Amino acid sequence: MPFLETPFDRVDDAYRKHPANLRPAFPWRARGADLCFILVKAAAFLGSTYLMTLGLPLLFFLLISHGSIDMLFAHLANIADRFVEADGARQAVFASELKLGLFGIATMIAIWRLPRFLNDVTDTLREQAK
Repeated sequence: MPFLETPFDRVDDAYRKHPANLRPAFPWRARGADLCFILVKAAAFLGSTYLMTLGLPLLFFLLISHGSIDMLFAHLANIADRFVEADGARQAVFASELKLGLFGIATMIAIWRLPRFLNDVTDTLREQAK
């Protein structure tokens, strides 16, 4: 017996014991639960996609610095110094190109991961429906 029993739990228990005699009192609950599940999974999918996207420049700089942290920060300092010394127009162009590049990388990662995400969600929902 659960610690806290709500009227919703009693309806579900009665439905499991005699499914032919009772219809679920709240059919929207199942749809709402599925929607919440999909939204939580989609948020996790997007969050992990953006974390991967932001990790790729770090990986790139680690590769060009041959794994040396000192060289990594030297490359980053070089880019930062050049960015600060540039005029406003060049800074704006660099920032817009960086945004466009990261957006493109995020899109490619999402396209690459989307089929598995959709299969996982449909399989889980299908198992829950049984």
